[in-house]
Amino acid sequence: LLYLPSGRHLDVASIGFDEVLADLIYLWSIQYYGHYDIADRYVYLDHIYRRVIAELDPHYIDPYLIGALIMNVEAGDPEMALRLLDTGIANNPGRWILAFEAGFLCYEALKDYNRAAAYFETALAAPDVHPLVRRLHAAMVDRSGDPRAALRLWAEIHETTEDAYTRRVAWNHIHDLKVAVDLADLRAAVEAWRARHGAAPRRLEALV
Repeated sequence: LLYLPSGRHLDVASIGFDEVLADLIYLWSIQYYGHYDIADRYVYLDHIYRRVIAELDPHYIDPYLIGALIMNVEAGDPEMALRLLDTGIANNPGRWILAFEAGFLCYEALKDYNRAAAYFETALAAPDVHPLVRRLHAAMVDRSGDPRAALRLWAEIHETTEDAYTRRVAWNHIHDLKVAVDLADLRAAVEAWRARHGAAPRRLEALV
């Protein structure tokens, strides 16, 4: 591993069979990183996937997904996994699955809902994106603390979906978020009245 050069050098050495060489190294890596008797097997993990396989064949999707899985679940390094997925996203902007995986990793492993929302938004820009991504994007915007934006996104899903289940899910979110937004507006109006008059309003109509 120490002397395995980057994909740029291996590309020359492969004499035109760079994709085949990427396949071979990828298949070897799955066996190697599944060998639990090798205590320091993760030392060159980033190098193998991001500097070797991804440079040999930047459009090879499986190594990004499996490599990120090994980095996050086995090596316990989600940031390393995100660096690999970022490389894959840059090399394959039309493949929504890479940004989706990055977003789900931020949501599940890091509880970083702002980053998750940003990745899901990137996935939505790709063609043929799965409808589930729109729902996850709206959910992450809500969890990141922006109920008004989340309400707008869920309303768009409710208005555009042709799936009855998705429409019911969207309506439930719209109901809860509308209550939260309306309560926030009412509380703000009460505080504005209190600041102006020195006491709380006696009737709700006074806030109109």
